[in-house]
Amino acid sequence: MKHKWTEEERQIVRRDYQGTNASAQQLTGKLGVSLNAVKGQAQKMGISFRPDMKRWTPKEEEELVELIARFAPHVIARRMKRTINSVVVKAKRLGLSRMARDGWFVKAEVCEILGVDHRWVQTRIDSGSLKASWHNGCKPQQNGGACWHITEDDLRIFVRKYPEELHGRNLDIIQVVELLAGIL
Repeated sequence: MKHKWTEEERQIVRRDYQGTNASAQQLTGKLGVSLNAVKGQAQKMGISFRPDMKRWTPKEEEELVELIARFAPHVIARRMKRTINSVVVKAKRLGLSRMARDGWFVKAEVCEILGVDHRWVQTRIDSGSLKASWHNGCKPQQNGGACWHITEDDLRIFVRKYPEELHGRNLDIIQVVELLAGIL
């Protein structure tokens, strides 16, 4: 049966939880709940952390805002001496879009705009009908470690040259019109 947390119990968790198994274990005895219940409640309350975790400074957050639209998370992580996950999670928490780039798209974004799957786009890249380059000089690999860099101009050229390849069912018509009009 699921434990119904009282405000008093939450206060105890807020006060005594240190982000360690030892502190969670002490709380299980004090509150009479399971270890997972304590950790789950701490996570819901937004206080689940590791004591060795490096906190983000306001200056680092500003730097992330500047970099997220220009670089892939792995490049930002290396530059800021953080993990890729840390960069991605912080960007989400700050409400930053990794899709807001200045004049270019990754393959997944092109898939969304054209309403096709990644194999369809990759086939067009491989055939040369859709021009794309390696993002930040990193060759894309099967595990997704790097991504393709497709400029707005190259996508616009493709759409104008091969309109018969686009099908309206899944196509994001608004983005395609904005792309063709040059207002994306």
